[in-house]
Amino acid sequence: MPHATTTARLFTTRADLDHRLTTTGTWKDLHTAIHHSAPRMTSYPHPHEGEPVCGFSFTEDTPRPGPARTTGTILVTPDGHATIRAHQLPGHRWLTALRHLGDLTPHALRPDALTTPAHPTPDHWALRPHVTNHSFSGHLNLPDDTHAQMLTEHPDPFGNVTAMLTVVPDTPQALTAAWTHATGFCHVLLTGTPAPAQP
Repeated sequence: MPHATTTARLFTTRADLDHRLTTTGTWKDLHTAIHHSAPRMTSYPHPHEGEPVCGFSFTEDTPRPGPARTTGTILVTPDGHATIRAHQLPGHRWLTALRHLGDLTPHALRPDALTTPAHPTPDHWALRPHVTNHSFSGHLNLPDDTHAQMLTEHPDPFGNVTAMLTVVPDTPQALTAAWTHATGFCHVLLTGTPAPAQP
C-alpha cells in the first residue's frame, strides 16, 4: 500500500474477529454483494494458514473475452483493516467503485491524466504515479475517522486492471464505520450499483 498505518491490533483471535464481523452485519453485507454480483461471482473460504484473518476469495463464473476471468479476495485483519484485491477486473468497474468512496480525477487510469487538485478536499482521491508509471496509488480521507488507500495497475489491452484497496479505521471506535465503507465499495465493485438503503 502507499504508506503504512499504525492501527493497533484490535482482535487476538480469528473467532473474535469473525464474531464482530457477524454482529456488525459486515458478513451479511459482503455476502449480499456476492449474491447480487453481475457478472455472477462465486465465493470460497480463504485459506488462513494460522493467521487470525477473516475473509473469502471470489471468482467470476463465466470468463469474459480476454486472458482470464475476474478473481479476488476480501480480507479483514486483526487491526480492523479491510482489504479488497481484484485481478482481471474491468477498469470501468474499479473506477465506479472508487467514485463511490470519493471524487476521482476523470480518466484516472490514463498515465497522462494522473493529477491531483491543487487543494485536495477530504472527499477527493489524491493520486500519484507508482512504479515507473505502470500503476498508481491513491489516498482518501473518509468521514468517521477512517481512510482508504489503493494501488491500481494500468489497464491491459482488454481494459482490465489488477488493483487493491484497503479501508483503515484510524481509531478503534471507527471500526464499524471503516467496514461500512469497505462493504459499500465491495457492493459497487461486484454489482455495479450501490447497496439499497437499509430500512
